[in-house]
Amino acid sequence: MIYKSFVMLFRDRQALLMFFLLPIVLMFILGFVIEGLSGSKTAVNVKIGAFTTSPELERMITQAASGSGVEFEFVGSEEALNRLLLSGNVQMGAILGQNSLTFIYNQSFGQYNNYLKILQDVIAGSVVSGISNVKNYIQLKPISVESGSLTVIGFIVPGVIAISITIAGMFGMAIITGNYRQNGILKRLSVTPVKGGTFFLSLAFVRFIISVLASVLTILLSEWFFSTSYNVNWPMFLLFVSSGIFLSLGIGLLISMISRDLWTILNITTILSVTMMLFSDVFFPYSIMPDYMRIISHILPISYFAQGLRYTLGIEAMYTNDFIIITSTFILIGLGMISVGGTLIMKMERR
Repeated sequence: MIYKSFVMLFRDRQALLMFFLLPIVLMFILGFVIEGLSGSKTAVNVKIGAFTTSPELERMITQAASGSGVEFEFVGSEEALNRLLLSGNVQMGAILGQNSLTFIYNQSFGQYNNYLKILQDVIAGSVVSGISNVKNYIQLKPISVESGSLTVIGFIVPGVIAISITIAGMFGMAIITGNYRQNGILKRLSVTPVKGGTFFLSLAFVRFIISVLASVLTILLSEWFFSTSYNVNWPMFLLFVSSGIFLSLGIGLLISMISRDLWTILNITTILSVTMMLFSDVFFPYSIMPDYMRIISHILPISYFAQGLRYTLGIEAMYTNDFIIITSTFILIGLGMISVGGTLIMKMERR
């Protein structure tokens, strides 16, 4: 049955691409989009427009920003500064007068507002220390730990793997099962000696192998292209990825039991996938979520999947007992849904 499932999957190019390429494609898209903010080599890469009539202040600011990842572009007028800001060529503007320091920025960058306010304090402090010629006695020095330096893309890659595996697993199992039901294949199969649990476990095993390979390849490519630095515990990573794969496949099988109509199954799976992406900590941490979103996020298994992946990659803390409980729960529930669900759906087809 497993051999048959491998043959069928490799014949289905769309399903194969979805399972194997989805996490890699998402990682590249998100990586290149946010690379300007997170940086592959530096922690920050911000461009700030500035206007001043004082050459001394211009020299002071340029010197203070040297090597910090913050680049200043000086212009000849406030109007030119506003044009730079509105065009999106700079994230923030600074007007340095004789007795004032004014910052301007586009509030449509809602998610960056707190970050820009921190930059205001840093720049203002640099100007004050430069004018007063007072030495900074307290200096901050970053120290890398075993997991290396965490950038935005480094945080997002585990979330990309989690959401890709979940979406591919749910869609893959739901679509193939829905297609088999709609075309009467399961009805014909139900009169053979093949048990429903065995048949669907063979489908799940094949998709499990492909998803594991895609997850490992995504991690390696992220380290190569975006210089992410992980302290990967490979046995724990592979075990946890496996648990998440089986859970998503089990959910997909349950969805396919709702209706014989393939479009209905696709719509339900799409709604569930979008909900998981928006209301979980896949792409952003709990700390920036409103209270109601945190409640929803704690209900969704994708949140625990992303947290566990970050734990196995060495970038998020988690109690070992919690990791064992989550992994065991995912595996038992996933395999249970596939085995029991496969048996039930065969009984439904005999009617």
